[in-house]
Amino acid sequence: MSTEARNETDQYMNNLPRESKSEIRHHLHGHESISYGRPYFAILLAAFSSLGGYFFGYDQGVTGGVVVMSSFKNDFCVGVYGDERTCDLPIAGLPAGYRRFLVLFTLLYNVGCFLGSVFICSFVAEKFGRRSIIFTSAVLFLTGTSMVIFPPGGSKNIMILILIGRVVEGAGVGCSSFSCPLYASEIAPTNLRGMLSGFMQMTVVIGLFGANVVNLLLQSHKWGWRLSNGIILIAPITIIVGIFFCPETPRWLFQNKGRKAAEESLKRIRKTDNVTAELDAIADTVKEMGNEMPIKEFFTTKKVLERLGIGIGVHVLSQTTGINPIFVYGGIIYQSVLGNGILSLLILSGTVLLCTIPALFLFDRLGRRNLLMFGGIAMVGGHFVSATIFVSNCQVKRKLINDSAIIQEIVDCSGSSGTLMLVFTAIFVASFAISWGPISWIYAAEIFPLNVRSRAVSITTGSNWLTGIILSYILELIAPLGIHGIFYLFGSLTVLAVIFVYLFCPETKGILLEDIEETFDTFQLQNRTIIRILRQSFQRSNKTNM
Repeated sequence: MSTEARNETDQYMNNLPRESKSEIRHHLHGHESISYGRPYFAILLAAFSSLGGYFFGYDQGVTGGVVVMSSFKNDFCVGVYGDERTCDLPIAGLPAGYRRFLVLFTLLYNVGCFLGSVFICSFVAEKFGRRSIIFTSAVLFLTGTSMVIFPPGGSKNIMILILIGRVVEGAGVGCSSFSCPLYASEIAPTNLRGMLSGFMQMTVVIGLFGANVVNLLLQSHKWGWRLSNGIILIAPITIIVGIFFCPETPRWLFQNKGRKAAEESLKRIRKTDNVTAELDAIADTVKEMGNEMPIKEFFTTKKVLERLGIGIGVHVLSQTTGINPIFVYGGIIYQSVLGNGILSLLILSGTVLLCTIPALFLFDRLGRRNLLMFGGIAMVGGHFVSATIFVSNCQVKRKLINDSAIIQEIVDCSGSSGTLMLVFTAIFVASFAISWGPISWIYAAEIFPLNVRSRAVSITTGSNWLTGIILSYILELIAPLGIHGIFYLFGSLTVLAVIFVYLFCPETKGILLEDIEETFDTFQLQNRTIIRILRQSFQRSNKTNM
């Protein structure tokens, strides 16, 4: 922050009415009187910044399909870990080295996402601005994807380079998953914040669906997996060029460049000169919160830690619903169940896309909290029914391959059982698309005060990817738990997610970012209906025993 800008901000703050420390409170900024001008430019900016979500979703979608492509197996399995026959076996029969490579291909990507979101995002976003971290995410993804698709296959040494590329690629996705909702939440009018912050999820699912369409078209091409991965490079190149035409967020500018710079940016975004009320609300928050909170104070302030716990909880539980393993390893699972993994993934990704479109209009109508709870309940049903269908109607037959020590598992589902499993998995992903998918990113980007927001969002985003690293090993659990066990596991974890939201997450719909502090202050755990009933029952029980 320049000395001149800091002096300008400090001078403005000195002219505001002062409160003693004991009198400092969270203001209701009267945002009903704020004029947001014409929203079309803010919508355009949110849509452009959400392109980072496109390569986020595309990479996840493309990975689930390419790992079952012959071109991928020919580059990384045939002649490296086995022959064509052994490289085409179901999961349990694949060569151990190749199966380990598949795990690392996903795991190291998630490691990169974690490193990018925790160790790169916060520093760049605070020091250089929200636009800079969007630019950084695109450069990292472009570099990492190039390292993955251009080297030849057939060599373990080259495979090491490709795995390093997956880390760099993941760092770009980690940065984009941090920067897109943060940028959108700070430029959006209050009444559109849920929708604009949810644009990233829209581009994620468009990328997911697009990847599966491309996989289906290129699955038999000799360069199929490379072409599928390469097409996405259009998105980061577009961001690298276009970000220079986007304004910085007024909230970051106010804190780092002063009120005048923030005012100019806000006028440009709102397409009106009447921005004084909104600037005053930002100023009040900067005054109350001060400059960026020191790292030691960050980890010792009770309210920050409580909010951090909620943000991390939402992100971790979003991952443990099983959505990423469904798309990353769903091709392998439904290849066993239905005999066509790529088509199954296309159906699932199409379901997500169709359901995300109406979801954009529900965030600011039905609210974040309601969608998380009721969407979560529907997700539980999808998982449990899929698992029960598999247990009731599918058999897993094991046999030795050519009298070798390799056991081949053949899944035999009677009648339409496999199709029904896919239907209820589609119900799960549809429910995720209108609830946990977009809202976990929206909610965690809007619940923190300005002076800790970038660091806190960085940590919560990192927790998402750290959970993704752990879930990368889910491929190794399919054999001991069975396909039905995986679905039961994720269904049970989703039950915990619904309970968590009920107990700890207040509604933030329609509340100015600067007013969210008061919302959390008035949301008390002891006021939840179930907690009151349990407390009253416990008190009655104690009186009876006395």
